[in-house]
Amino acid sequence: MKQSNKYFLIGAAVAVFCIAIFANNGIFSIAFASDFLGKLPREIRLGEELGILSREQCKASILNRQIRKADFGDKLSTVLDLVGASDCTTKQLTQKGIISNKKSREYISRAEALEILSRAAIMLSNNKLVKFAENTATNYPDYRVPAKYSQAIAYLQAKFVVKGLPDGTLGSKKRLTLRDSTFLLYRFYEAISADMMSSQNAENISFIDIPLNHPITDCIKNLTLSGAFDKLMLRPSFDGDSFITSSDMTEMITGIFARAGKELDQIRLETIFSGPTGSDHAQRRQLTLALEYLLDSFAKDRLNAGKINYKDITIEQPEYESLLKLAGCGITMGYGDGRFAGDENVTWYETANLFNEIIKYSALVAQPEVKQNKLAEKSDIENFKALLLAKKEKIRLILNSGKKIR
Repeated sequence: MKQSNKYFLIGAAVAVFCIAIFANNGIFSIAFASDFLGKLPREIRLGEELGILSREQCKASILNRQIRKADFGDKLSTVLDLVGASDCTTKQLTQKGIISNKKSREYISRAEALEILSRAAIMLSNNKLVKFAENTATNYPDYRVPAKYSQAIAYLQAKFVVKGLPDGTLGSKKRLTLRDSTFLLYRFYEAISADMMSSQNAENISFIDIPLNHPITDCIKNLTLSGAFDKLMLRPSFDGDSFITSSDMTEMITGIFARAGKELDQIRLETIFSGPTGSDHAQRRQLTLALEYLLDSFAKDRLNAGKINYKDITIEQPEYESLLKLAGCGITMGYGDGRFAGDENVTWYETANLFNEIIKYSALVAQPEVKQNKLAEKSDIENFKALLLAKKEKIRLILNSGKKIR
């Protein structure tokens, strides 16, 4: 799947950040923090990462502004480029009749946006990038689906790209806002990308925002093998910077116990996630207690207490003993300045990585054999020299020809 340079660089930046955190700190030491985007809807947050809108546009006052047809066409062109569709510039989309050049400065209605996405979906179907089911679309009280768009809109409805308004109408004549357009376009991107990925990777769980070389990939593999995702309805995007809910963390624990054939202590589980938090998002103290429960259940005979020194933790707090056990496994929670920050919400990245460390420590899944280091031989050195010379020659040719590195 073709992705933009910006999207690739974001993934690379996250990878460097994760490696910097993981390196040289026992089994695991973590300090994740989310900025204001973490509290925004995932379509807005991930839409910003993809370039559908800018960071400056993520403010409510801007998101609520109406969007013009030309701007919607430009954003659709960006999305189609991300999924690898060819000939998808705004000009080419206009030539193909997917977007109209007439009155392009006018504001776009919800019905017009839906029909543009339908024509784009038909183009992708004709190019064998997606496949429609033999379904017909559902009409809305205020919008009757044209017959020529029926299968395409049925596809968009089935993928929850278009959901309509709470009263069941489409709001067909209502003008589209930047917020509405981002929701539509990101869900469109997600649906298309997921279909393309599933056709290539039918056996394993994968996410459209996680490249195969991402540091979280091995964690996801272990979580899948341990059953952590068995009880969850996963979206096509992993969205690791978003906050995980208590209910999703509960389902992860439930899945692990079910896969292991072990009885779940419902009372203990309810106790872990009890208490007022102000939202359904899980807090770091709850994650710590959940990790202790997994250790007690699957690695009790290996547990040892370790030394802890958190500025904001006392012996009277419920998570004190949990932190001792985690320290004995080489796991440090919180931040580098000594704060545990137990009341902070935790992200999917933080949760997945810590669950993965417990899974590995408890030997819930088989780990690949680590190859022993060996001294380099003469042939290894010669091969390395040849590789360096080839790289040097390639760079020289690129510089001389003035071409960009791909």
